[in-house]
Amino acid sequence: MIRIVIYPSDIMALTNKSNSYARKEIQRIKKALNKLEHQKVTIKEYCEYYAFDLNEVTTLLDKFERK
Repeated sequence: MIRIVIYPSDIMALTNKSNSYARKEIQRIKKALNKLEHQKVTIKEYCEYYAFDLNEVTTLLDKFERK
C-alpha cells in the first residue's frame, strides 16, 4: 500500500519508542514546519527533518505493514 502520512505507530516501529514519544515527535515536527493542528506530517517531511533516507524508511515501513 502506498501512503504519504506518517503515524505514531510508524514512528514507534522505526524507533522502538513509546506511543507518547511518537506523538511528541509528530508535534515537534509540526511546530518546526509551522503546520496547523489538523495538518498531517508526511513520511517525506519526517525523513527530511531527521535526515533519514526516504527509501530506507519506506522500505522498513512496508515490511512492518506486511507482518
